Amino acid sequence: MIKWHSYLLSLLVLICSCSIQHEDEHKKVLFFGDSVRLIGMPDSTVLSNYLNLDNDYIYLFNNMVSMTLIMEPPAIYHCFILEHVGSEKQIYYLKMDDAIKYNWIPPYDSSSYDLGLDFISTELAGCILVSEWSGVPEYIKPDMPMLWSSKYEHIPSMRKHNEEYYRIISQCDDAKELSAYYNTSLFFKNNDIVSEESKIDLLCQLIKITQIQYVDYFFDLERDYNDIYPIIMGYSYNFDLNTYKVLNFNDFKQYICDFDEDLNGLARLYKYEHLSNDRRRLISKYLLDMSSNNMNYIVNNFNDLEKLFNTSTMMFYQKLAHQDIRIFFFNITYDENNKIAIEKNYYNKEYITTTRIRGYL
Repeated sequence: MIKWHSYLLSLLVLICSCSIQHEDEHKKVLFFGDSVRLIGMPDSTVLSNYLNLDNDYIYLFNNMVSMTLIMEPPAIYHCFILEHVGSEKQIYYLKMDDAIKYNWIPPYDSSSYDLGLDFISTELAGCILVSEWSGVPEYIKPDMPMLWSSKYEHIPSMRKHNEEYYRIISQCDDAKELSAYYNTSLFFKNNDIVSEESKIDLLCQLIKITQIQYVDYFFDLERDYNDIYPIIMGYSYNFDLNTYKVLNFNDFKQYICDFDEDLNGLARLYKYEHLSNDRRRLISKYLLDMSSNNMNYIVNNFNDLEKLFNTSTMMFYQKLAHQDIRIFFFNITYDENNKIAIEKNYYNKEYITTTRIRGYL
């Protein structure tokens, strides 16, 4: 009987050992002639695109870490983070798809009509514009501008009072994905050749890109590449688009007041553009209205924002076209094993200017 129990014990130890070994092992891929460990589970098509260098952008963060981006319409961002720290190499796969959840629109009868509109049919319709290439006047169809439905203009309010929206938002996990990468990263775990300042700098860069830039945008890869350039880079040469870390809340309040005045200037420019049909229009009434409502929400909640600034690890704001301000708070906590957990609070997500509609930056 003792011999039989010993046999069972040995078998159990062997099974556990195999199980632990299996969990510790990761798939290896051939990348630039090296067999490199891959952490994460990209589908075969995405992985093949990455290995064949078929991508949309590569971020070169430093001499040890880079990130390759592959975009999948309508709003999925596949990120492969390549690390080469000392003699070790590793590829970590992240799938960022919170934009789909944040952009959710409560269902209503005319939603398909609204989502079919674009800048040309709503703002440029009926205009006569001289072609920049041929110099020939071009008449923009349709004859009369198409109008948004009244419900589309009230999407922020519809979201705010819809329990389903907050249920969907509760499923957002991009911040958890970033936390999981941090906790298995060669770069962030290294204390010999990687400084704490370098770790903080990279974490801020990753937060800005994966947690802020990627959460708003739907995209269409058939359009001009300039359409997705601001999404990738976080700024554009044509518009003042960028992401800023808030270090002083009073400075932030002053920036908001300046942006509010700029919104008034854009409203005046909108009226000037519509005095005649023979000039190009750049200002969107829909985005102006959304940004104005968003700005009022921010100004009316300065006290709440200041409390969150004082109790959060980091605060960022993103400045988009038409003075559309996005606000994000992050809390970073460490457990007893020094592993981090990143929590994100997208403060004014209800006011997101829905990029499911094309032609609007």
